[in-house]
Amino acid sequence: MPAIDAIDDLLGQHPRAGLGITPTPITKLARLSERFQCSAYVLRDDLTGFCLGGNKVRKLDYLIGDAIRSQADTLVTMKASSFSRNAAAAAAVLGLECHVVMPGSAQCHNPASGRLFDALGTRLHYIDGQAEDAVQQAHDMLIAKLRAGGRSVYVLHPGGSDAIGALGYVQAFREITEYSTDTGVHFDHILHATGSTGTQVGLMVGQNLSGYSTVITGIAVSQPADVQSRRVRELAATVSERFGLDWVPDNLVVDDQYLGEGYAIPSAEARSASELFARAEGLLLDDVYTAKAAAALVAYAQNGRIGTAQNVLFIHTGGNAGLFY
Repeated sequence: MPAIDAIDDLLGQHPRAGLGITPTPITKLARLSERFQCSAYVLRDDLTGFCLGGNKVRKLDYLIGDAIRSQADTLVTMKASSFSRNAAAAAAVLGLECHVVMPGSAQCHNPASGRLFDALGTRLHYIDGQAEDAVQQAHDMLIAKLRAGGRSVYVLHPGGSDAIGALGYVQAFREITEYSTDTGVHFDHILHATGSTGTQVGLMVGQNLSGYSTVITGIAVSQPADVQSRRVRELAATVSERFGLDWVPDNLVVDDQYLGEGYAIPSAEARSASELFARAEGLLLDDVYTAKAAAALVAYAQNGRIGTAQNVLFIHTGGNAGLFY
């Protein structure tokens, strides 16, 4: 069985804020397993238990822990996303200011998202236009202004996908190895949606440290495979340098066949998978992230990429069933 001491050594050096409820359950998808003719399981990270839940809570647990250790009193991030909404809730709970730089006007965004930010006391800064460079410039200027005014600012990378945020999924991989040890169920495949890359990098670090033999496949939801793979490698290099790991991700797998027309654009395959998961297992997916990863799982089972004697773990990374998109 895999060793987890190396994971514990790494995680033990970094404080957590205690935001989520972990470990999250791993359960067998009995009806889908029968349909797929393999043993399919789900890691229920939609049940991380803080604010809107999902994979961003795991990342924020370490990021906010790091912010507290650095004595920050202000958080700054960009864009209306599942990450920034959960970050706003973390700031409210811990008595921190939270600023979010938003592309476009208030009218460009889902009103439900705006109401949530308002309820949490978040300070939103709308920027004319949606060009990445304009948003980045406004973000950098805001940070400089806040620091000049005496605020201790902790900058949150969009999606929480930096070296500290990736620790959340090193922790998740530890939980997976512990489940395998306790139950004797070894996962031949692990499938998840990959966007800002922190989830995939964290899982891969956990695999490397533990020696657990599996194939981790990131299902691209925002970028083509070549671009997404480059981004994963870039964060992996940052993680290795930051934590002194002798690791290069030579087992990287990114599949962009289920991307459809692009980020946040629903695909027919994703909608079909979402309906299947809802009717067979009562699991609610979203068209932006989890439904596209589920579409891959359905296809892999149908085309034999996952064998009938194999165990596959689908990571449900949350997404609030698309309510805020």
